Amino acid sequence: MATTEPSKTYLKTLLQYYEEEIEGAAYFDTLAERLNEPDQRKKMVLMADVERYASAAVEPLLEKYDLKPQAKEQLFKSGNNQATASSLNWTAILEGMIKTFPGYIEMFKDLEAMAPAEDRPMLEVLTAHEVAALEFLHLESQLDPSSTLPMMHYLKTGTAETPGDAKEQT
Repeated sequence: MATTEPSKTYLKTLLQYYEEEIEGAAYFDTLAERLNEPDQRKKMVLMADVERYASAAVEPLLEKYDLKPQAKEQLFKSGNNQATASSLNWTAILEGMIKTFPGYIEMFKDLEAMAPAEDRPMLEVLTAHEVAALEFLHLESQLDPSSTLPMMHYLKTGTAETPGDAKEQT
């Protein structure tokens, strides 16, 4: 299979999104530490695990293109700082993410579209993490006890379920 030469925009965006996943994991870990409710803490740790899975999925692409991310310590600090400045109101946390995550899904799909074909399977794993997280957020905002199932499925398979699929497995 012939390899397509990636654009500079693709490479810059790939690196940026990878770094944001590292920051995101630190953000959710720090948020978990700050929350008082054990159930909420567990859910934020799960969100951090999803971020780590997504970043690990695209790490081979950084190696492939010899992309050099910022030091993880810097990215952790940035994520920690963002979480420290965040609200601890659970409803506000959920509502904020429900508003912003759909935009991330579109951004990840745009990255897939500009990627060489051989990179797309790894990028689909990146996109799927946001779909799974958004499904969790919708279920959690409805107080659904099975809200974490989309993220658990993602961590097992690297794929996202369509709405309703998670409930059918319970």
